[in-house]
Amino acid sequence: MTSSIPNSPTASDDPFRGVSLFSDPIHGYIRFVSSPSFRNNAAERDLIDSPWVQRLRSILQLQSARLVFPSAEHSRFVHSLGAMHVAGRFASHLYPAFNRSYPDVFSPYIFEELLRVSALLHDIGHGPFCHFFDEHVLHPKFGLSHEKLGQALIRGPLRPLIESLDRSPSGTFSSGERISADWVAYLIGKGSGPNPVPGNLPYLSALKPLFSGLFTVDNLDYVLRDSYMCGVAIGPVDLDRLLYYTHIREGKLALHRAGLGAFEVFVTTRAFMYHQIYFHRTTRVFDMTLKDLIGETMDELGFDHPIDHMDSYLGLTDHSLLETVRSWKSSTDRYRANLGNRWGSFLDRKKEWSMVFEEEDVQRTEFGTPTEIGDQLEVLLGTRKVGSPFRVDVAFRDTRPENPWQMGERQIWIYEPLTGGLSPEPLAEMLERMPVRQLSVRVFARPGHGDLSPIEKVRAFFSKRRGRAAKKA
Repeated sequence: MTSSIPNSPTASDDPFRGVSLFSDPIHGYIRFVSSPSFRNNAAERDLIDSPWVQRLRSILQLQSARLVFPSAEHSRFVHSLGAMHVAGRFASHLYPAFNRSYPDVFSPYIFEELLRVSALLHDIGHGPFCHFFDEHVLHPKFGLSHEKLGQALIRGPLRPLIESLDRSPSGTFSSGERISADWVAYLIGKGSGPNPVPGNLPYLSALKPLFSGLFTVDNLDYVLRDSYMCGVAIGPVDLDRLLYYTHIREGKLALHRAGLGAFEVFVTTRAFMYHQIYFHRTTRVFDMTLKDLIGETMDELGFDHPIDHMDSYLGLTDHSLLETVRSWKSSTDRYRANLGNRWGSFLDRKKEWSMVFEEEDVQRTEFGTPTEIGDQLEVLLGTRKVGSPFRVDVAFRDTRPENPWQMGERQIWIYEPLTGGLSPEPLAEMLERMPVRQLSVRVFARPGHGDLSPIEKVRAFFSKRRGRAAKKA
């Protein structure tokens, strides 16, 4: 008697074929595609193992906050894997409604993989010290952001891998389907400057709020991950409820009204994270020192336009930069040795400044814009003079859009079950209960500087404006 041996299962009917797991402290297990469905194609493993994605292991998630929160040593690499996982969950949930709005645009598997790959690569353009590098190097020197640089990488060296993918963790693409690198580049784009939706796929605009909105696959991971790694207790972020009530309706990303409470808790929690971690007073002390160092250091290294020198940028990470500047202390070049000693003080957590004034949550318009506040205080204290013993630090971010009725491509619509229609009104009403901006104003002095009398001018500055506001009220 002979026994028959069944045919080898395909990716579509065997969920374990070509799929492996990462263990993650935030999301549990993260699936990823370890082998393609067809020979000579690529899998997620190839993209994850590519030099550009592996480089993110050496880009630290938190620039100066890791000097304040000892366990915050995680990287952009693990965050990118977490964002990929969250994007995959959204894809599985959203696809049926997306397909009803836009029939036969995508198979479910290419839809899933497009969102996963876009999330995996959303931070691919980051340099050392992440957003700090954007603000103090990429933008002032070259007019770039990490998103624009990421788009160039996706359309350049990463394009062959992206366009060779043939499956998601759930199954194989339909015959002839391929992800375009241009679709991925569009989805990760943020900020000012042109980022038109691909002309051959206008439906992608419905997915843009997942990457550039108030709750995204990016911030749904980093709020959970950064709080966990910093050891900061936060309110419950109900990812499952947000996911359940997010859907595509009338071709737009929508949130059922029943999910609005979970959304409000998330936005409030994210604001708390900025207050507790990113705008922590000691974090900002180290940021000020880093601001003084980074521009001079990149000039000393001869940093050129990264798009024109991608091989050099590939090797530029937190780890490579820090190891380079550590060696400068013993340089025979006096300028370089001085820079090396200053870096040494920064890495040894030696604080150059002590806080002597703080005004938090300055949200009202009578104080002016953050830039105006900073400029006026610098004039009052004379901080622009060489050798000034004071520094002004204005840390701010917009908690919500100033006009929640008109959010552009970030607009999230609320589905009203009583009327059966979509409206921005419930979301706008909820957001209007929140301050537009988080803002912390601090003045620092050099340790040992005894004359703090100029700080009375700063107190008078805020007191006078409060008085004017009270009279108007």
